Amino acid sequence: MTTSPDSPSASGKVTHKLVISREFKAPRELVWQAWTQPEHVKEWLSLGEDITIGSVKADLRTGGRFRIQQQMDDGEFYTAAGTYLEVKAPEKLVYTWDWEKDGAGEQYGELEGNPTLVTLQLYPSEHIEQHTRLVLTHEKFATEKSRDSHQVGWTSWLGRLAQFVEKA
Repeated sequence: MTTSPDSPSASGKVTHKLVISREFKAPRELVWQAWTQPEHVKEWLSLGEDITIGSVKADLRTGGRFRIQQQMDDGEFYTAAGTYLEVKAPEKLVYTWDWEKDGAGEQYGELEGNPTLVTLQLYPSEHIEQHTRLVLTHEKFATEKSRDSHQVGWTSWLGRLAQFVEKA
C-alpha cells in the first residue's frame, strides 16, 4: 500500500489519497469481470467471514450507478454506492464512492454526501503471462482516519478477489 502526501484540492482543501497495487494470478479479462459483474462481486465478497452481501447492483456504463450492500455479523449495514465516470474494459474504471445513510433497504438510498473517487486500473503483468497487476487509487478523503479505514477494507476485499480469480 502506498499513501500519497496530503495535497490541496481545487478548492484549497487538503485531501488524502490511497494507492494499492496487487498482482493476481489470473488474466486481466477475468479480473475485470470479477470486479464488474454483480454475481461475481457478490460471490467473492461473500468469502469473508464477518459479512453477508445483501445485494450487488451495477449499471456498467458512464453515468450508470452501482450499489454494494454489506451486513456485518452485528447486524449493521454498510452500503456503498456511486456513479461510473469512466468505463474502459478491461483496463480502467473510474467511479464515485459514497455510503448510504441507511443501507438496509433493497433500493438505492440517500447518500451521506461525502463522495470520494476510485480509479481501478488493470495491467497485464510485464513478467508473467496470464497475470494481472491491479492498481487501485482511492482519493478525496477528508481525513487520514477515513483513508486508513478504507485501506483496511480494500486490502481485505483484494484478498477475497484473489481467492476468487485464482481458483477459476
